[in-house]
Amino acid sequence: MGKALLQEFGMSTPSDRPIPATPRRGWKRVLRILALVLLLAAGSLLVVHASAWTSFPRLSPSVLPPAGEVLAGKAPFSFAYVADSRGNLDLLEAIFERVKADRVRLVLAGGDLVVEPAAEDFEWLLHELEEAQLGMPFCAVAGNHDIRREEADPAEQYRLYSRSFGPRQYWFACANTLFVALDTATETCAENDLKWLEQTLARYRGQYEACIVYTHTPPHDPRQRRPCLKSGADDLQRILNAHRVTALFASHIHSYLEDKIGDVPVYISGGAGAGPDPPFTPHHYLLCTVEPGGALRVERKAVAANDTEDYWEHKLLVKLPRRFSVLVMLGLAGAGLVLLTIAATPWRRRAPGNQGA
Repeated sequence: MGKALLQEFGMSTPSDRPIPATPRRGWKRVLRILALVLLLAAGSLLVVHASAWTSFPRLSPSVLPPAGEVLAGKAPFSFAYVADSRGNLDLLEAIFERVKADRVRLVLAGGDLVVEPAAEDFEWLLHELEEAQLGMPFCAVAGNHDIRREEADPAEQYRLYSRSFGPRQYWFACANTLFVALDTATETCAENDLKWLEQTLARYRGQYEACIVYTHTPPHDPRQRRPCLKSGADDLQRILNAHRVTALFASHIHSYLEDKIGDVPVYISGGAGAGPDPPFTPHHYLLCTVEPGGALRVERKAVAANDTEDYWEHKLLVKLPRRFSVLVMLGLAGAGLVLLTIAATPWRRRAPGNQGA
């Protein structure tokens, strides 16, 4: 009756009065912090993407070797051998700085330049080469990671590589030295390729004091004396010895090894960035000097990356597909906005009398 009387005069009982809101400040603070972290991550991805789209063209100029050319110069001169970077562009950038300081005449690249034969990987590598401004010939040969081996058509296997770095095998000369790039990306020495090599050496070898043949897959693995080439190793050894090749440079094994096939020294160097193989050696490149008369001197130069900027750019912009990265960015931003909305919504506790309703 008392309650009815109070209501008749427009007055409320204590149980009818709304219970003051009791904001859960601790949880709201946590939600705001999480929201800001998510929005900051989304904003960082947006900045990285925006800078990449403006500075990284979809089509970069090719880096073609001086195939069939004779480069002027005199001995002594130096060249660098770099191989198996496998997309480690921070280390490759450090190597480029070193070889420029070494004042080498040219760079031989022994293959496995990218992690996988995807257009984005090649385009990013070409972008980095353009930024490096080497100012010297970059003479590449394909590795097994640079070609699409699942394709039956050889033209399709080498399409991305050839678009970026030109012919799969070629010759050129510098000063007193003949250089021959031999393709072993499929881990074989095909009969036609061996025939081309023999004809090239027969035609040009006698005109030069030294001859360097470089390829990706070595004939043998000197650690276990097992073949690396699935076919053609014996014929390759015969041809190189018959034409008195000064040295064979190869990679494929991520270490530094020296070997011989007959009388021809073999330098195996795959230390430009890929994960190391035993015997473990520091990341490196080879600094090579050809003397008057054709004598060759080879030095292994250890090198370390200065930072990981290119690594993270490569992971965010190349290895993560761009569409997926955009979805991640939108998801982070959306989650951050949802958390901010929840944190801004007032939380009120229900009256005790209404909890069972």
